[in-house]
Amino acid sequence: MSTKDRIMKTTFKLFLKKGIVDVSLSDIIKAADITTGGFYYHFDSKDTLLVAVLKKYVFDYFNSTIEYARNSEGTPREKIESAMLTMWGECVPIAEATTSGESSEKADYRKIHLLLMEGIQKYDVIMEYYTKYHHNLLNFIKETIDEGVARGIIRSDIDSAELAAIIHSSMVGSVIMWVAMPEIPLEKRIISNMDYYWECTAK
Repeated sequence: MSTKDRIMKTTFKLFLKKGIVDVSLSDIIKAADITTGGFYYHFDSKDTLLVAVLKKYVFDYFNSTIEYARNSEGTPREKIESAMLTMWGECVPIAEATTSGESSEKADYRKIHLLLMEGIQKYDVIMEYYTKYHHNLLNFIKETIDEGVARGIIRSDIDSAELAAIIHSSMVGSVIMWVAMPEIPLEKRIISNMDYYWECTAK
């Protein structure tokens, strides 16, 4: 692993554990076992590092999950559920960021969600990434609904843009409620919502 990758991986672990504000540059330097000069060789500030870390380990992961679901086989419902549960599962598999690859440890999405909420409040560029990701997710849901209509699985009188917006809002709301009330599993919330939508829209 390169020094730059080690800095990013170590920083992501620290952010998940302590949040953005409570992780100092000296914490990062110590945990990554580098010198101050070594840090500034790769990043010009903690803020620059934060953006790089969230882009690599969160937004790139989420967007690649959407692309995988978009190009996968299965019914429209299976594609949407697969994307949602892979991105937002009870323990999101970001093993590259959270482990050395020697165990099956996974990162709890609730921590990632709280980290993102902290980031978008403080950094415009994080908000831009967050907005683009949600536009991508919304477009994926609409495209998948349109596919379902074309395949005769979903009623042709359905407004796909409106239904996509409802599903998207419902799923994001389910994540927020799960963060606040983890005793109700996220998978149960998502599948329950999808059951309702498909009862209303199935042909």
